Amino acid sequence: MKTNPQLISTLTLLPFGKVLSRGTLLMLILFSSLSIVAQDANPLLDSLRQVLSNSSDSPQKIDVLNDIAWELKFDDPEEARKYLAQAIELSNKIDYKKGAGQAYNNWGVVETIHENKSKAIANYEKALVIRQELDDKKGVASIYNNIGNLQSELEAYEDALISFQYSLRIREELKDSQKIANVHYNISVTNEIWGNYSEALDHIFQCLEISQQMNDQSNIINAYNVIGNIKTELELFEEAKENYEKAMAIALEMEDDWEIASAHNNIGNNKDDFGERNLDEDDFKAAFQKFKEAIQSHEAALALRQKMEYDDEVSASYNNIGLVYKNIGSYHLKLKEKDAAKQALEKALDYLQKSLNIREELEDKQGIMEVYNGIGDVKRRQEKYKEAIQFANQYLAIANEIGDDKFRQNAYKDLSKAYEATGKYQLALNNQKKYDDLRYDRLDESRTRFNSRREAIFGDRKKQLEIDKKQLEIDKQEAAIQKASLQKKVLIGGAAGLLLVLGLLYNRFLIKNRANKTLEEKNSIIAEEQKRSESLLLNILPKATADELKEKGSTAAKKHTSVSVLFTDFKSFTQVTESMEAEALVALLDYCYRGFDEIVQRHNIEKIKTIGDAYMCAGGLPEANETHAIDIVKAALEMQEFMNKVNAEREALDQPILSMRTGIHTGPVVAGIVGSKKFAYDIWGDTVNIAARMESSSEIGRVNISDATYQLVKDSFECIYRGKISAKNKGEVDMYFIS
Repeated sequence: MKTNPQLISTLTLLPFGKVLSRGTLLMLILFSSLSIVAQDANPLLDSLRQVLSNSSDSPQKIDVLNDIAWELKFDDPEEARKYLAQAIELSNKIDYKKGAGQAYNNWGVVETIHENKSKAIANYEKALVIRQELDDKKGVASIYNNIGNLQSELEAYEDALISFQYSLRIREELKDSQKIANVHYNISVTNEIWGNYSEALDHIFQCLEISQQMNDQSNIINAYNVIGNIKTELELFEEAKENYEKAMAIALEMEDDWEIASAHNNIGNNKDDFGERNLDEDDFKAAFQKFKEAIQSHEAALALRQKMEYDDEVSASYNNIGLVYKNIGSYHLKLKEKDAAKQALEKALDYLQKSLNIREELEDKQGIMEVYNGIGDVKRRQEKYKEAIQFANQYLAIANEIGDDKFRQNAYKDLSKAYEATGKYQLALNNQKKYDDLRYDRLDESRTRFNSRREAIFGDRKKQLEIDKKQLEIDKQEAAIQKASLQKKVLIGGAAGLLLVLGLLYNRFLIKNRANKTLEEKNSIIAEEQKRSESLLLNILPKATADELKEKGSTAAKKHTSVSVLFTDFKSFTQVTESMEAEALVALLDYCYRGFDEIVQRHNIEKIKTIGDAYMCAGGLPEANETHAIDIVKAALEMQEFMNKVNAEREALDQPILSMRTGIHTGPVVAGIVGSKKFAYDIWGDTVNIAARMESSSEIGRVNISDATYQLVKDSFECIYRGKISAKNKGEVDMYFIS
């Protein structure tokens, strides 16, 4: 059995990742004749203990204690902790701060390996204090990075980003390009998990740029994979596939089986997600094709992982194949093909069981929980509700044990569905209530983490430099005028008569007049440039935000408790693009978006941005108002009407049309400026993600709203209740069409 090589790599790259100290190596040489290693499974550990038995209290002994603990970190963590405690005690006794710092850091690594994240952070923080006292910048940066990774795993994303920023600042000061790229990678992944896709892309592109400059092929592969993951989250499946294929091309060139398998795995997941999207949209033929392609990719990944004997990754491939067969079973069920559905679901169980066998052997609780979840889903599709309930309760127990709220929430939902199917409505209702309570608790927790979002600094440097340059020219001209006047006074002083004095005065008058005229021209240029800068600023930012920026030089992110967010998207846009010339396509999008801009401006709504063929805007910010939900629904209806007219004209000319879906959700967001180059006013929060799900769950030509929006507009519009609709990563959500 082998361990995931990425885990080993992570540990060896941790700060103070152990290389034996010079003192320890010398002592090993001295006592090598005393070491008997032939019968020992770890001869290095035996030699270190031999050295320790002959050591007096000294820095070298502390180094040996740390080295022994490092060797024990995987197999005997309790023994490793004992040696680290001795190292710390002796370091304090002889005032060897470096040794204590290394011991606390190593202790953090031990706790990280064995999933004691809070204890790991506590030890890293103790090591951090010592490294700061020793002015060990490299060590401090590494510890901040490790703490950030753990905070991200604990879902303390804002704390994690702060830690990563500290690490990045030091790495940039040290000009360590490799580590700068790594920190950008970590910041990107954390933002991706948190749902801040714009910032995630910004940092992963910086990682990619640095890695390409260094020709770091492994990091380039990682960057393309993360870009693919983000594009998948945004449901830009074709763009995601393009990035996964770039990662695959490099991996094939490197002949790196691990990376090739990872690329196959990502491409497989991408096709499976794409297939689910097509299945939801009743495009059954496209869905089935994607599922077949997903199986091929996952089987290719499985073959390589079996060859490399990485059991945890083999288990993951079995699990992924099982989940695709589960989706194929759903495909056949929708088509009422019972025999085909039965075969697919039995295959799903076969692969999931293979995954479970390995994960039980590895004692991987997280993995076991995930497989139980998948098996329970299959059992429910097979209408074996008793077994489905059994597996849901099993993975609920693990979720409670390890504190995984996401899977606790999924378990309550699965139990509710299974109990409802068996007629046990009270139990179904109880579990639905637990699901709802936990869901809203998690939403509230997520919202509170946005309260102190970082400030974004903006300055229009280029325009300011132009203004400063013009002002400098004026100042130089003024100085030249004054110098000329002084020289003339000296030349004519006492030597010229009244006529010469009058001539001088007249000459000065002419010079001054020209200077004043020049000043007026320059001032006019400056005023015009300032006017253009302000106009540009107001075209990019809301007026209140622009005013704050001009007054203070920066803006603070602001939380808005009630905002209505609208997304539009054109269905099958990729197919439309294939049938149009690039210029015609851009002209069509420009025409549509200009129409949308006019509509939202008329309804006092703030345009946020466009993302490809998606348009996003929000009502109720930057200035709060009571009518934002009604305003944005009116705008949505006008947008659909506008597109109906556009499509009617294009159909008359036998041109491709753009069929649009629209979704709206109301809730809290955080708004502010991001970036210092190509800056933009943007909003963040789960409200944005839910609004996007409202759009993807909508239908062509319809405006789909959430229950939160419905409660604000139900007295102003006729609404059609759609029931609880499954939304990706959000569970089942109450949705309404505006009729």
